Amino acid sequence: MKKMAVVMAARVLLGVTMMLAPGLSVQAAPVPAPLVSSQLSAQDFMQQVTTQLLHRLVNERPAYTKDPALLFRIVDENITPYVDYPTIARRVMGRFYRQASDAQRQRFVAQFKDSLIRTYGNGLASYDHERISVLPARAGATNTATATVDMLITMNSGQNVPVTYELQRASNGAWMLENVVLNGINLGLTFRNQFASDVEQYHNDLDQVITHWLPHAQSATASQHS
Repeated sequence: MKKMAVVMAARVLLGVTMMLAPGLSVQAAPVPAPLVSSQLSAQDFMQQVTTQLLHRLVNERPAYTKDPALLFRIVDENITPYVDYPTIARRVMGRFYRQASDAQRQRFVAQFKDSLIRTYGNGLASYDHERISVLPARAGATNTATATVDMLITMNSGQNVPVTYELQRASNGAWMLENVVLNGINLGLTFRNQFASDVEQYHNDLDQVITHWLPHAQSATASQHS
């Protein structure tokens, strides 16, 4: 179950699960210019981010199979412009954010970003032409600057997995990803609980918690190959 969750999360959290027929030929995709998402609906934004990343994964598979570092660069270049890492990291730290120094906060943002790119990058390497249905976005109840985009992923086994992306507009109007709920599991809350557990494990030593956050992600990734 843990193996399936890691791989599935890798394919949906970073938006790589679009419909693609085996053998489909697509043109080589250079590093994309960031989308002007302020001009897009939340639904169209998620669709275009997904398409850009998928094209690179398909076209550059021979290269990143030989050089795993390239896969991480592809994920970084296609996803980082649209993920609000500082906000996510602050929520993951929870009540401990106030206790942390500015240097610790910045360090955790960097560690958190790197752990996600590596963990989910490894999962994306096993992309296997799953199908996805993107549903119309739902605006926030009282705030038009927030939206959720629901997706239904159909695995090759026939299993349907619901995914919800939570988005918010930045000050420049661009859509930014702030959280994902995968098959009823709130990933932001899951990471927050992990951070709190780590604080207890390392006896409130935030430096140790931050230092060991990346190995935790690497351990989870390794489990999918066991």
